[in-house]
Amino acid sequence: MKKKLFGATAATLAIAGALALVGCGGSQDPAAGSTASEAGDGAAYTLVEDGTFTIGTSAEYEPFEYMEDGEYKGFDLELAELIADDLGLDFEIVNMDFDGLCAAVASGTKMDAAFGAITITPKREKQVDFTDSYYMDDQAIVTMKDNADITGDNYADALNAEGVKIAVQSGSTAEAFVNENFPKATAVPFKNATDCFAALQSNQAVALVTNRSVAAQLTASSFDNEQVIKLISTGEEYAIAVSKDNPGLKDAINETLAKFSEDGTIDALMEKYSIK
Repeated sequence: MKKKLFGATAATLAIAGALALVGCGGSQDPAAGSTASEAGDGAAYTLVEDGTFTIGTSAEYEPFEYMEDGEYKGFDLELAELIADDLGLDFEIVNMDFDGLCAAVASGTKMDAAFGAITITPKREKQVDFTDSYYMDDQAIVTMKDNADITGDNYADALNAEGVKIAVQSGSTAEAFVNENFPKATAVPFKNATDCFAALQSNQAVALVTNRSVAAQLTASSFDNEQVIKLISTGEEYAIAVSKDNPGLKDAINETLAKFSEDGTIDALMEKYSIK
């Protein structure tokens, strides 16, 4: 089903300023069996479904992508729909586990791009291409508020010990961070960020590592008996994953991202989701 997800899109555009939404004309590509459209520089791109921008996500990463009352919400997903609108395309979401997103994009058959607070890493760049980055984040360490044994002062030693379990999202940069910085501890992977916070509640881990914006959001709302004890500057750049076989789509998205950066749309979305 094609989705128009965000009733607030018009309001966002009003905040950001009037956008000149330009539709891309399409013609059928017999070889690919999908729409061949053109970016502003004339580069063609293909879509897995005619006239539709199909994106993959893992909707358990508030405030970037999540479900609320059966509806998709979040900074990334609203940005994705605005990009679809700017390209003159319908919009569809495929929800799946985070650690499968890049492989699904690389296959070129399931989705056109992935929006999932995906950090650009050398390992991922072997599998997919990335657009220009649109957000920079850091890592955060979270514990229960009543845990006085692990603090922002002693975390480096307290967490790097045999028997210590640290919850992380499977396939995330947080998992890589834990393995690199706390090699004596055990990184316990979960499918999504919400499961990591729940694991901390149920004593399956003594701490969790996740991105700063997610930690701030979830400790302020659903898990207010947990706390951020340390922010670690890692300067992770979020970008949109696109198939290496579809460079024209990357170029088209980059043109739209540049426009949204200049006209204030991205700043307005950051303010809306409190991730500045």
